[in-house]
Amino acid sequence: MTRTPDDRPARFVHELTRLERGPLAQLRRGLGGDERSVYWLEGLYARTGYGEAPKYSKDALQLLAGLYALKPQARDEGEETDVPAEAEATAKAVNAPSIGKLMGRLYVLQGARPSTEKRFLALLDTDRDGLNYQMRQAVMLLSTKDLMPDWVRLADDLLRWGDPVRRRWARDFYTEIHRETPQDAAAAPTDEPAQAPNQEGANA
Repeated sequence: MTRTPDDRPARFVHELTRLERGPLAQLRRGLGGDERSVYWLEGLYARTGYGEAPKYSKDALQLLAGLYALKPQARDEGEETDVPAEAEATAKAVNAPSIGKLMGRLYVLQGARPSTEKRFLALLDTDRDGLNYQMRQAVMLLSTKDLMPDWVRLADDLLRWGDPVRRRWARDFYTEIHRETPQDAAAAPTDEPAQAPNQEGANA
């Protein structure tokens, strides 16, 4: 039996794309611990199917919203944004790169900087209570190389945060940093034996 894809993360992200600069600034402050100005998120939860969700799910979505607000496609009041429909965004997120893969790309772009791997491993080691700080650092690091997450994919991963997500991110990170490049393939030795010298030429 095929499981129907959950499009609620895409609906939530769609609501974030409609926010103006004021609410986005409130979300950034909320990411730093000031939650007094983001009670209106309950409206987003209710509109996107998370109204009765457990606290850990709402906490994950609030974190996602704060991360989105760090470097969003902010719009001016009255401006329309061109965003994909929820079904399209949900389908696209399945194959979108995870944070693990993006951190792997960052590591390669930085010339294999050890501190990036160390920071990524610290992210994997954190529990839900420490995610705010570690994820904020990761998203800010990625933005230095214009690497931004697929927000629907990230929402789904944060909602499911646990060992399966950690292992998948770790696998994606190390697969990315050890991925063979075309240059590596060209430089790799072949398995063909060296051709013996021409005997006649050798005796000439």
